[in-house]
Amino acid sequence: MDDRGIRRVVLAGFLLALTLLLVFTRVGMIPMPTPAGNATVAHIPAIVGGLLEGPLVGLIVGLGLGFASFVNATVPMFKDPMVAIMPRLFIGVVAALVYAGVRRLDKRGLLAIGVAMLLLLLGASWQLGRERPIMGVIWAAVALAAAAALWFWLQREDVALVRVGIAAGAGSLTNTVLVLGMAVVRAYLTLPVAAGIGLTHGLPEMIVSALITIGVVAAVRNLGGRRRRQAKRSSAMSGRKGG
Repeated sequence: MDDRGIRRVVLAGFLLALTLLLVFTRVGMIPMPTPAGNATVAHIPAIVGGLLEGPLVGLIVGLGLGFASFVNATVPMFKDPMVAIMPRLFIGVVAALVYAGVRRLDKRGLLAIGVAMLLLLLGASWQLGRERPIMGVIWAAVALAAAAALWFWLQREDVALVRVGIAAGAGSLTNTVLVLGMAVVRAYLTLPVAAGIGLTHGLPEMIVSALITIGVVAAVRNLGGRRRRQAKRSSAMSGRKGG
């Protein structure tokens, strides 16, 4: 096995262990007064795995999340593997594929996607605000702050961070849509109830996932770049000594 293969196995194992820790200690589960029971940030390792090492690692970590959610279920719909496990397989896969797609886009394309996502989030905030005005205002403000951060990164030419944020948001949205969609198909929720949960859970999860994933991926890549530079310096120094 080459160095890349070893790194992929190590990262997959670490993210899988982190996912299990977040679920079984319930640190990654945020209790909510809805039929879904909890909002979650436990899907973020699956997104990170997909972005750093591709769809396969994302799928493996997502499988771990689904299994842990199934075993640790406290509400009936998550005791069904079709709801708890199957949708989670696609979180990291979608994040990886979206990232591969947006890597081809320039600043204008990324800005267009960012504006579309902002409008989606503001629309969801408005809909949420009709029933819970304070929460709607809070999440609209958070969405605007996230949009300002993306604009700032674009102006600084940090397009890689914007791409990561878009892909992470897509991965989180995949989790929300597929889990709630399967819950409707399996008759655990009605469509209006699922839509309400999507607003109260999906909106904050999407924003938080994007911001946390940007921080984690940036830190990992900076660390990797530093190690590569150190290795090159060591190699150059060895070459001089040998000469």
